[in-house]
Amino acid sequence: MNETIATGLRQPGGPVGLPDGRVALVEMGDSRRCLSVIAANGTRHEVCRPGGLPSGVAVDGDNCFWVAGGPENSLVRLSPEGRTLQVIEGGRDGPFLYPNDLAFGPDGLLYMTDSGVRASDLLEGADVHPDFFRAPYNGRVYQIDPGEGRVLRVLATGLLHVSGIAFGPDGRLYYSETLTGKIHRQIVGARQELFAQVIPAPAVTALRGPAGMAFDRDGTLYCALYGLGEVCLIDPAGKTAGLIRANGMRPGNVAFTPDGKHALITEQENGALERIVAPRPGLPLHMPSI
Repeated sequence: MNETIATGLRQPGGPVGLPDGRVALVEMGDSRRCLSVIAANGTRHEVCRPGGLPSGVAVDGDNCFWVAGGPENSLVRLSPEGRTLQVIEGGRDGPFLYPNDLAFGPDGLLYMTDSGVRASDLLEGADVHPDFFRAPYNGRVYQIDPGEGRVLRVLATGLLHVSGIAFGPDGRLYYSETLTGKIHRQIVGARQELFAQVIPAPAVTALRGPAGMAFDRDGTLYCALYGLGEVCLIDPAGKTAGLIRANGMRPGNVAFTPDGKHALITEQENGALERIVAPRPGLPLHMPSI
């Protein structure tokens, strides 16, 4: 069993390790829908309830929180105290549908996945809609200028529930397509290519597949397999290099602590934040000042 450092969370997502040892995450459960911070001793502090259905979080160099899934499916920037500073609702192609996950790039820009379907087409309360696979998905990956507060480009479209997003040590952008079991990558703005196929067949009868992810410094990708109870380790060639069991069947995301020594897993079946000793040091996140 992995070490559990916090329990009683309501559909946790994120997480992001903070420099002071705390962990920022979002809670998507209807009773909270909030941004929370977990102290080293496991104590939970609710920062704010930004509205909407918060599903992902990133932190910039000014210690502000960027939350995917704010009011009206927006992207919001919050002060360290939880005050709303900025709201981005979409781009020239229309409003966001279901913002999912976030990552800052080495260029100082912000990158976001949008699952490409309304939450009402995917969820019935806290449960997955039985016809989830038939929903009209148009998952997208956005490049966003955080300083100007606008979408610069749509980097990918037509994805079936795009979820996790991360930059590798090679500088390329990686993102997961949950329902097909694929992880794609691209040099930003260039042609998309398949990096890895982590489940062999599409998820038709149950929502499962690759979700949130993070890299270690050697280029191994750690990808949470939602609905399968594992974190998959994928080597730089796109081959499975190992599996780490989560304590429940619904790990949603993975992140490393700032010192790279531990990996953090948000697990939704048990409403928990798990921690393991990292097999290899984690790759530091980009956290630009805005």
